[in-house]
Amino acid sequence: MNRIFGLFLLATVALTSVAWAQTAAQSQGKAERRDAIFLRFPEMAQRYWENTETNAASHKVVAVPMPRQCTFVYADSYSKNQMSESEVQQLAVSNCNRKLAELGPLGENYSVDCRCQVVISDEHYVVPRNTLPTESYGPVSIFYRDPTGNVARLNGLARYGALIGRDRSVTFNVDNSRGERVCDGTFTNDGPANGRFSMSCFGGKFGSNGTYQSKTGSPNDHIIARGHTGQGQPVSMVIGLPAQLAGGLYGGI
Repeated sequence: MNRIFGLFLLATVALTSVAWAQTAAQSQGKAERRDAIFLRFPEMAQRYWENTETNAASHKVVAVPMPRQCTFVYADSYSKNQMSESEVQQLAVSNCNRKLAELGPLGENYSVDCRCQVVISDEHYVVPRNTLPTESYGPVSIFYRDPTGNVARLNGLARYGALIGRDRSVTFNVDNSRGERVCDGTFTNDGPANGRFSMSCFGGKFGSNGTYQSKTGSPNDHIIARGHTGQGQPVSMVIGLPAQLAGGLYGGI
């Protein structure tokens, strides 16, 4: 009997150790309020950390499109009634995929396949921290007129390392859909949702100056910048909307 009990005890300890090891393997560190992903999406941060109802939920999950350059939308979900952590994770991924589908195809902006996945669950990262963005990313489309006066378009992705509207000056870069750097520029903040921009593209062959506005809500948070080249030709730049949607809304320069 003692031998049987001893074997049972050893098995129990072994199973417990495996469970703890699996939990440790799944967790990639504790999430914090000031982490980059929450600074990038302040509305989500408010729900996740501050809102009384959602902050107190038994399970809290954040899903975003990955890899990191795809992270320009998000979905946060919270348990209701007796929902399990797995059910909340599935809900977050489903909501994230729905948002991506509503915005339309990303193939004209990205050379990678953007897919939603859970990145934070119950205040712990479930993907390696170094796979998440430390900068802000978004699909970008630049509409301009070429030397013959015809409308031309550059599609790709933009990245900027600070929060537009909070920092006085924010630098940004634009890569084309093949991942090649084509533009560098600066946003200068004049207010919470507006300011001025300047950029230089194609090794200085093309430049523009003008103003920008940050727009929130439907179809997605985005930036629209309008200006002119040194030759007086109009330029529009849209960050945060896929190429087809950006063209439909702002392509008629």
